[in-house]
Amino acid sequence: MRNTGLVLFISGTILFGMMHLAIALFLSNSAGIAPPGLITAALDGIAGWIPYILSIILMVLGIILVIVNSGWWQKQKKEIKEKNKEFSEEQNKRT
Repeated sequence: MRNTGLVLFISGTILFGMMHLAIALFLSNSAGIAPPGLITAALDGIAGWIPYILSIILMVLGIILVIVNSGWWQKQKKEIKEKNKEFSEEQNKRT
């Protein structure tokens, strides 16, 4: 499952890079586009909204899967429970 997260993240990154390459190539051939709307105009011109958003979704899902499957999340929960237990024992000793 961890490999799935890495594959999703890498494929999302490659797709994201390819989309930026396509945007750069489109903008090099078009003139008269004002800077504030550069990326949106290019994405509209090349009909690239779906792959652009898909690449971001793939990267986010890949990162989430890697974090969840790495065990980091469970370690953090365990440490928090231990600290809470120590704190409550310390508070009980004071009273």
